[in-house]
Amino acid sequence: MKSIISLYQLEYIFVIFGFFVSFLTFYGGLSFIRLFLKKEREQSKWKIGMVSSLLGVFFYSINIMVNLSVLKINDREVLVYHGLIIMLLSSVISYIVIRIILNENWRGRFLLRGGFLVAAGIFSTFFIGNFVYFNKVIAFNFVQLILALLLIIGFSLCIVRFLHLMNSDENLLISLGWKVLGSLASGTVFLFLPYLVFYGMIEKKLIINPGQQGDPYLIALAFNLLCIGLLIYIPDRYGVLKQMEQSEQLVKHEQQFQTLFHHNPDAVFSVDPNGKFISVNFIASEYTGYSISDLKRMTFEDVVAPENANLAKGMFKRSLQGEVHQFEVLIKTKIGDYKELYISTVPIMISGRIVGVYGIAKDVTENNRAEKMIHYLAYHDELTGMANRRYFNEELERLLMHENQVSFAIMLLDFDRFKRINDLFGHEFGDRVIQAIGKRLSEVLDDRFVVARLGGDEFTIIVTGNLGEKGVSLLAQHVLESFQYPLLIDHQECLLTASIGISLYPEHGKDAAELIKYADMAMYDVKDKSTNNYAFYKEEMSNQTLHKIVLENDLRRAIDEDELILHYQPKINTRSNNVIGFEALVRWQHPSIGLISPDEFIAAAEETGLIIPIEKWVMSQACQQLKKWQRYFGQHLTMAVNLSQRHFYQEDIVCTISSILQSVGLEPSSLELEITESMAMFNENETIEKLNKLRELGLEISMDDFGTGYSSLSYMNKLPINRLKIDRLFIRDITSNSGDLAIVTTIISMAHHLGLEIIAEGVETEAQLRILQGLDCYEVQGYFYSKPLSVEGVEEYMHSYIK
Repeated sequence: MKSIISLYQLEYIFVIFGFFVSFLTFYGGLSFIRLFLKKEREQSKWKIGMVSSLLGVFFYSINIMVNLSVLKINDREVLVYHGLIIMLLSSVISYIVIRIILNENWRGRFLLRGGFLVAAGIFSTFFIGNFVYFNKVIAFNFVQLILALLLIIGFSLCIVRFLHLMNSDENLLISLGWKVLGSLASGTVFLFLPYLVFYGMIEKKLIINPGQQGDPYLIALAFNLLCIGLLIYIPDRYGVLKQMEQSEQLVKHEQQFQTLFHHNPDAVFSVDPNGKFISVNFIASEYTGYSISDLKRMTFEDVVAPENANLAKGMFKRSLQGEVHQFEVLIKTKIGDYKELYISTVPIMISGRIVGVYGIAKDVTENNRAEKMIHYLAYHDELTGMANRRYFNEELERLLMHENQVSFAIMLLDFDRFKRINDLFGHEFGDRVIQAIGKRLSEVLDDRFVVARLGGDEFTIIVTGNLGEKGVSLLAQHVLESFQYPLLIDHQECLLTASIGISLYPEHGKDAAELIKYADMAMYDVKDKSTNNYAFYKEEMSNQTLHKIVLENDLRRAIDEDELILHYQPKINTRSNNVIGFEALVRWQHPSIGLISPDEFIAAAEETGLIIPIEKWVMSQACQQLKKWQRYFGQHLTMAVNLSQRHFYQEDIVCTISSILQSVGLEPSSLELEITESMAMFNENETIEKLNKLRELGLEISMDDFGTGYSSLSYMNKLPINRLKIDRLFIRDITSNSGDLAIVTTIISMAHHLGLEIIAEGVETEAQLRILQGLDCYEVQGYFYSKPLSVEGVEEYMHSYIK
């Protein structure tokens, strides 16, 4: 080492100090760049400028140390010019280098251009700096100057390549050892490059001792080449390690992908830009019925149903343009069946180019079928398949909210003496008559009109099209004439007549309730005066008929003179075989007519408003009776009481019920209020608010006759109710009618999913009971256990039942 040092005429203290500054400068520079790359790459220009200026100061420090080791100059003007030039050029070069590194798009030839740009900057800095500092001893040696330039180019390319490695490594996992080694090599080369430039620009006597043995230039050249070789080795070594790590990660990811691909519960596939299947998993084969090898010879258009081919083709085309899509499509399986698939497609991108599409498909056939069934039940009458009350109400509200005030009419149809058909031939025959009526109406009226069954033998028609009163009259007459021809039921002719009441919008009313009420009044006016006719609402119809006035007076007297009595029908839990409660049913013991059933007077009571005092009386009497029975037979018994729509919407309903419970001393949980579907759906927001208040008292809420009105399965989760009561209409033929069985199964399943209790009414046979138990419906009431009983009858029943 001493002999090599002796070759050069240098102040080694400056060389040593310059080496440390050079090492620290490159180490710090690498740290700054790593810091930039870890954060957002779009750094502000002033931050980059600050770092570049700092690096310029350090590079000047290295250069001045190198120059002082060769020649000391006392000319302050030269030193100032030299310092300004070196710092300015070094800062500019540093700024350019950092901006290049932060550019995510630099690749290939851009890398080479960046290296040459850095080399040009370094050489220019050294060259101009030497001209300023050594201007009195300049002596060009162009061969050695060119060799120095080539070394600077090699060094610059190595530095740019090393920085490119840092830029391409997103995790920046360069170890401290590699970083220190790279900084040592870079700092050493950068320190000794100026000496090689000196050989080509200044007098050699300033550097080389006289009488030296060997060529000092070759020794310096070899040393620099060794360090440059080290700079070449570091990225190569690190790159190999990184490549091995990436290969391991690639294998791991490939295994994970294959696991996800082949064991996914949904169909997974990929197609090329021409739509040909590249890969499919077993589920895709199962969905389509084709083997995996068959599918790989097919395109996606081969399995898509023809009517959905354009949709699927369009979605895949858009995915090939880089978009992500989800859509439903119908496919045709190998055996000719159809399935509905919900498909998500994403583009396959390799090296920035889209080469195909990945797809994940889920079979939603059954889900869609169930949703369609629920939607159908929500808006269609189960018996006739026609629109139901919910559909009618929503269509009516839509017309009323129409931007352009269009005129329309409401026709309300009620078939005369239909009850006699049920009484003479039975309810099953009556149901078939209702079905035939629906079919006849559908044949007579086209799609311009909304025809709905509201319940029983009551139908309604929304007449649109600006027909005017004359056109509506002709249509009503046409409907009546269509029923002049008898209906054929089980080879038996059934001749029916209808009464039609008509209200007009906006002449007769501005809201749905008014229009329906006035059409109803007009219909009853027809029934009172004649049958098989129609009538438009008139204001005088609002006056009650003599019969209604008499009925109203009799009902008032019935309340005042205690002519109303209660019967109670037991409710049974078939799992425990216990009586769990009763339903209170009101009867009218008329002094001259005798016992009158609710069907004959409840409707009149609702119209006149007498239903409110009647229901208050029923609730009070039923609660008092239950309190007695709880003392005799156990606290578990409950009492169900029907609540009418008119009473339910009274402002004081909550206070009324609370007062009755407090006066009797009955626990609120022992009282169950039964509401109807039509009442629940009449005004959903107000209904939910009122039901919540009743629930807060601790009452149980049951929906009575479920399924006969709206069949509103999709709306049950909105209502704060405890229990659904399946109507006897569905229970009656559950053993023989698969449609009824399907409806009951759906209702029970839906109730269980919504956390609702379920009770079936009208259970009359053991076969019906067994089917309900098999469907996990254990609460029932009906003639199989007991008909409605008087107080004495209930007590006798309970004693015999307990035994």
